[in-house]
Order: sequence, then C-alpha cells, then structure tokens
Amino acid sequence: MRPLSFKTRLWLGHVAVLAVMLTLAAFGADWALRGVVLGQIIDDAILSLASTEAAALQADAGQSIRVHEIAPSAGPPSFVRLDKFVQIIDSDGRVVARSATLGTARLPTPAALLARLRDGETVFGTVTDFGEEPVRMVSLPVDAGRVRYAIQVAMSLDDAYAVLRFGRWLFLGMSLVILTGIGLTGAMLARRALRPIDEMVTRARRIGEANLVERLPHPGPRDEIGRLGETLNDMLDRLERSFEVQRRFTADASHELRSPLSRLRAELEVTLRRPRPPGEYEETLRSCLDEVQRVQGLIEELLGLARIDARQEPEPAKPIAVSEIVEAAVAAVRPEAERRGVTVAVERPPELLVNAAPGAAKVALANILDNAVKFSPTGGQVRIVVTAGREEAVIAVSDTGPGVSPQEVARLFERFYRGKASRSMDVPGFGLGLAISRALVERQGGRISVEARTEKGATFAVHLSRA
Repeated sequence: MRPLSFKTRLWLGHVAVLAVMLTLAAFGADWALRGVVLGQIIDDAILSLASTEAAALQADAGQSIRVHEIAPSAGPPSFVRLDKFVQIIDSDGRVVARSATLGTARLPTPAALLARLRDGETVFGTVTDFGEEPVRMVSLPVDAGRVRYAIQVAMSLDDAYAVLRFGRWLFLGMSLVILTGIGLTGAMLARRALRPIDEMVTRARRIGEANLVERLPHPGPRDEIGRLGETLNDMLDRLERSFEVQRRFTADASHELRSPLSRLRAELEVTLRRPRPPGEYEETLRSCLDEVQRVQGLIEELLGLARIDARQEPEPAKPIAVSEIVEAAVAAVRPEAERRGVTVAVERPPELLVNAAPGAAKVALANILDNAVKFSPTGGQVRIVVTAGREEAVIAVSDTGPGVSPQEVARLFERFYRGKASRSMDVPGFGLGLAISRALVERQGGRISVEARTEKGATFAVHLSRA
C-alpha cells in the first residue's frame, strides 16, 4: 500500500482535529440547550405555577381545597395554566383536587415521592408513562394550617423534545457544513503552501554531479519554506565547491604522479635500449630510486590527507605545553635546516598549556617550519615566537625568503598549489604541506593566519586554544 503523502496526512490531521472540536462543541451546545429548555423554561414554569397554587392554598386555609383555575368567561385564556396539569394531594397521596386539564386521570404519587415530600423536599421528575407523552412534574409540599398537602404541577415535554431534536439536527448540519467548508479550504491552502516544496523537489531531482551549478527556486517570502530553500541552496554551494576541489585534487594528483612515473619509465627505456657498463646501470637505478622515493612521499601525503578528510582514528586532544610542540617540530626540521645552512631561532616560549593532539600539532607546525626552511636562502634565519592571548596561544614562524604576494594568500592552503616563489626557485615539494597543516589545526579548533610581505619573508601563525 502506497504511503500517504505529507500533504494528505496534514489535511487529514487538520480535518480530524476540526471534527473532534466540532463534535465537542455540538455536544456542549446540545447539553446547554437541554439545560435551558428543561431547567430554565419547563422547570421554572411548573414551579412558578406550583408556588402560585401553594400561596392560594395557604391563603384559603380552612376552606375547601380546590385548584384555583380561572372560570370560563369572555376574558382571554390563561396560557399559564392551559397546557399544565395541577393536582393537590394530602400526605398519604390521596387526591383532594385536580385541574380540569387532568380529566379523570391522576398524576403518579409513588411511595418514594411521598417520603421525600414528608421531609419537606421539592421534587422534580420526568414521567415517561403518563398518557401519550412524557411529562415534567414538580411536587411542592405545602403547610395549610394543621394539615400538610403537596401540589403537583406537570407539563408535556413533547414540544420541548421537538425543540431539542431540531437543535441536534441544526448542530449536526452546521458542523457538517463547517467541516466541509474548512476541509476544502484546508486542502487548497495545504496545496498552495506546499507547492514551493513540490517545485524544489522537482528541481532537486534534476540536479546531479554534472549540473551542480543549478539551484532550487526560491518561493519569495523569507518564511520557513524560504529559509529551507536558502539552506538547501547553501548546501548545494558547498557541494559544488567540494566537487570542484575534488576534481582539481584528482587532476593535480594525477599530474604529480604522472611526471615522476614518466621520467622513471623514460630512464628505464633508454637504459634498456642497449647494453651498458655496470656504472651506468647503477646511476640509472639510483635515479629511479629517487623518483620512487618522490612518488612514495607524494602517496604518503595523499594518504594523510585522505585520513584527515575521512576523520579516521582521530588523535585525542589533551593539555600539552607549547614548548613541547615547538621542540618536537624544530627537531624534525633541524637536519634539513643544517643541510641548507639556515638557522632556526626559538625565543624561549612562555609556560603555556594548549588543548591539542600532540602528534597532529607537531606535524602541522613541522610542515610550516619545513616550508620556511626551504624558502629561506643559505645563511637565512627562521624565527619562532610564542605569544599568549586570553583564550589562545599563537606560535608565529617568520622566514627570510622571497615573501608572499597578497594575491596568493587565499590560495596558499589549496592542495597542490605552488606559488610563484616555489616555481621560480625550483623548491622541491608537492604543495600539500600547508593544506595538511590547516586541516590538522582546524580539526583541533584552531586556525592558521598569514602575514604576507612581498619584499622579504612571510609569517605564518598557528592559533591554538589554551587549556
């Protein structure tokens, strides 16, 4: 069975809640109408007539007991007494007087009713088996001198029940009309409100890897659906940038791998064209070994980036002294610095603790130091300065190289990007070191900033949160 759509479920839920509310309102209105008709109209009318008869009976104490009906005359009829039955009984239930409307019939006087009347209680009740119609009856005890009587007044409920039935049909009809009207209106409003989402879904199904430049249509107003469209378009922007980075990364990695492999193949093919002395074979093998090491280094850096991107087995962060990170990074680059004749000067760092993964922080700083050493000329200096802020520690690395142009700063951390100085000075590398450093630092909640100077040198600063 096909599941119901969100639009249908929303409409059904709306109609169901409305139906429950209308049902409760109809029952409440019927209960209120019944209370008004039976309690305030019928009961008040028969009680008023019973009280009138009681007052007349007490005023005529000692005279013959009778119902004070208006005698037939040329005057107007008494609508107060016309549709009512009046009966006067003594304490034993014997009828002592009755109205002409009763004829030879008598109102019921069960033993339980007589007992309550002897206790002085006014009793209301509905009699369903009196004549052809149910009647509403009140029994009012009266003291007339030394004798206690009770006046009973009854009134037919046929008209009252007809009013109640009409009220029920009226409430039912109004509820159905309201439910139908609001149900249709709700269906149209739901269709109109969710139409922008349907348009987004239709457009989203057409967007794939090949056409990520397309965007979802904006519904117009900045309401919940508008914010949803903006959020999804922002996500598509990030996906497009991510796919573009992935394409460029794949192309650059292929190029970087193809160059050493092409050189390696060319040297082997040239060597194998004719027999050569052992020395030339040894020279060729050493050259091939250098190319293999270059490819191995590139593959290891690519694997490192892949692990960072996949966030596999992250090293847990812990409080660590900044001096330990600096010493480990300097120790890693010192052999290369001595080989190039570059001095690495470290100002005594303050006693600071930062929240960082020791291995990742050391690799990130070592990559920055390695770049600084490679771009500094022979006899140059790489300087490390640690400063403390309120919430972070800053490790600044300055070199005496050719500097970085402001236009290049935005691309320095892109994978495989090599600036003008790298190409002009033929500095070895793949353009992955700074990308790895930024990924490792940002993974720990830090950041890397660059102070670019076009004349001489550049400063890279690693910002880590203090413990």
